[in-house]
Formats: sequence, structure tokens, C-alpha cells
Amino acid sequence: MTSGMCVGCGGHIAALQKETVVREKARQLSNQASYPVIYRMLKGLMLCGACLDALPVIGRDICQRCGRDMVIQVSIGNEGLCRDCVYGEDEQILVANRSLLRYEKGEKDLLGMFKYRGDERLALYYGTLLAITVQRYYRAMSFTCITTVPLHPQRLRERGFNQVDLLARHLGAAIKIPVRPLLRRAKDTPKLSKQRGRAARHESMREAFVWDSEDMPSAAKILLMDDIYTTGSTLRSCARTIREHLGPSCEIYSLTIYR
Repeated sequence: MTSGMCVGCGGHIAALQKETVVREKARQLSNQASYPVIYRMLKGLMLCGACLDALPVIGRDICQRCGRDMVIQVSIGNEGLCRDCVYGEDEQILVANRSLLRYEKGEKDLLGMFKYRGDERLALYYGTLLAITVQRYYRAMSFTCITTVPLHPQRLRERGFNQVDLLARHLGAAIKIPVRPLLRRAKDTPKLSKQRGRAARHESMREAFVWDSEDMPSAAKILLMDDIYTTGSTLRSCARTIREHLGPSCEIYSLTIYR
């Protein structure tokens, strides 16, 4: 019995062979309350059993602020923070970031198909991964809205679409939270992958975004979405602009596919 083509390897998805992996991954990613929902989402993912099993899922031991997999780095101090969060910016603009997967080679290739080659069929796949991440980490949260990191108009013309906006629509429909654009990108910053060092990335994102929406409650709880958390400079710049407009009672959490 097969059910479609795998977005990872291009092979047929054998549902019966996939079932054991789905159950194992669901146990890894859930507790008793969230297991049925995560099980259904994993079962519906356009991945064969082998590709699902190979997903570089972030483990249970994470940095409590940025969501980094602490298998890679030992936490520092009593707060369960990674080195970057301990020695990074003092201001906690983002309450927390949570991601589902480590950004490894195979994942970079697949995301590139979506972001740079216009393969919009992957929007449902990545939107489901984000919905699983919400169930894993933010299940008890009541968010006012989802918003996204906007593209500069020049970058939007080059790509033809904002991939994160597509993902937000899928996520919003899955978790029943409205999606609202809150920001406009005022600076066409160089790709962060082309910039060297955290300081350079932080400086390039200074005043990169401006508020561009109708008013919201000052006590809003906002889920800010992007595809990758690298140093967090982009997400913090967005969050800073939101906080400057709504004030300190606004809480901003971020969500990405990859960390």
C-alpha cells in the first residue's frame, strides 16, 4: 500500500512500512495529551519511513531561550542556557524561540528547493512541521496572532513569493490562529549567510524593520515566524520593532523550522 511520493527522496511512500516510524517519532515529540495530534500530522507528512526516521529532530535537552539542541553544546549556569544566550544581548526581546530540526546538509538542499526554486508544493510539508513544533512546545500558549519576517520588496520580486507567508497560512489554518502582517522591511540587508560574525549580523539588522499595521492590544502575545534561527539577529530585530510599538507588556515568541 502506497500513499504518494516522498518529498525527501522522491520514492513511493509505503504507508505500512512508515507506521512504525510514525509511532516512534510521535512518542519522541509528544506527551500523552499531544500524542494523537502529532501522530496524525506525522502520518500525513509527505515522507517515506526512511526519510522520516532520518529527520534531524532536536532532542529534549535544549537551550531554554533559543531552542538549540544541547547535545551539541553544554549549558552554562542554572538557567539551562547555551553559551551564545549567556554571553549575548542582555535584553530579552524574545521570550523564547523553538524549532523542530537541526539545519543539516540534506535539510539545506530541500529548503533551497522551496525558497529559491519556487517549489511551493513544499509549503504544506513545512507548514505541518511547524504545526508539530507548536504542539511540541507551545501547546498551552494562547497567541493573539501569527506574524512573519517580511521580505524586502526587491527580494520579493526576485523570488516571486515570500515562503514564510505561505507557511504561516498553512500553520494558521492548522492551529486556528489568525495571521497578521505587522512589519515592513525597510532595509535590503545582505544575506546573513554572507556576513561574517554575530556583530556584523546584528549591525546589519539595526532598524531593518518598521511597524506597518493597524493597532493591536498592548498585551498581545505574538508568535513570530521564520524558517531558520541562526544567530537570532533577524528575529530579534523584528521583535524589537514590535515591542517599540506595543510596549513592554507585549510578549513575543518565535518559531522556526530549523535551529
